[in-house]
Amino acid sequence: MNIRNVKELKRFAAERLEHARDSKRIVLIYTGLVIGLSVLVMAANYVLGLRIDQLGGLSNMSTRATLSAIQNVLPMVQSMVSTCLSVGFLAAMLRIARGQYVSPQTLRLGFDRFWVLLRCTIIKGLLYTSGIFLSVYAGISLYLMTPLAEPVIEFLVPYLDGVSVLDSAVVLEDAVYSQVAAMLWPAYLICGLLTAVLLFPMVYSYRMAEFVIIDKPAFGALMAMRESKKMMRRNRISLFKLDVSMWWYYAALTLAGVLGYGDAILPLLGVELPFSADAGYFLFYALYLAASAGVYYLMLDRVDVTYALAYDTLKPEEPKNEGAVLGNIFQM
Repeated sequence: MNIRNVKELKRFAAERLEHARDSKRIVLIYTGLVIGLSVLVMAANYVLGLRIDQLGGLSNMSTRATLSAIQNVLPMVQSMVSTCLSVGFLAAMLRIARGQYVSPQTLRLGFDRFWVLLRCTIIKGLLYTSGIFLSVYAGISLYLMTPLAEPVIEFLVPYLDGVSVLDSAVVLEDAVYSQVAAMLWPAYLICGLLTAVLLFPMVYSYRMAEFVIIDKPAFGALMAMRESKKMMRRNRISLFKLDVSMWWYYAALTLAGVLGYGDAILPLLGVELPFSADAGYFLFYALYLAASAGVYYLMLDRVDVTYALAYDTLKPEEPKNEGAVLGNIFQM
């Protein structure tokens, strides 16, 4: 097989899933855990928010600060637990792609590699954030050097007249901010293009890092990222084409996400909701979770087994006795 042959990858993935035992049960368990975690965190945030609103006065300031800190920490905990579950699911799909035995126990592999995954997530986050910062800085600098910036500068001159360079901030009316924001569309376009150009090779270079982490327990975060970068050299466009061929999956996930914001989108379209804001939030959040669960159950195994096969086509060949680390973790 070859990553450039998308049809062959998908056909082989379908064959592997057809002969795999418990694949849908694993998808169901994974989906239940992810959705259950989301419900738990959402409920906890809601209860904490109510408690914070109830606590008033200076005497309860420390308690409010503690509860607010817990609210801020909960999404980070959810993110890491979800990442571990996701990587455990990738491990299960990789075993299916290789025709190996798989069980729900495989989902715990992500937690076994927690610290490596955490370091990998932090490093990638820092790299991507730095890339975005550099792109925006370069984009704004480039924009200011072009004639495109002249209308904005001319518009702002009357408001800046008499303002000292030592002033820490310039206060403008909301209407002026809105006008300036509308006039800055060339800057947004330049920054967006530079961000895409810089981040595309960076993101795709490390796309296989999670597969390497679960496939090679001896590898740390940096080694896994280097291995992924080596594998993806001259293969980034091929993986991008594979992503594009999965448009139906990403479109379904996007629609599910949009559904979750129905309580905010419908009023903007002039549709008045016949219930309270809290009821609307919970209703559309429940619809989002239900839609996401349906997408996962119907499509996720097919998508991730295809990506697992793509990983196997890219990884360097190893001696038979030394490869397939996953096959040694859960012996039959």
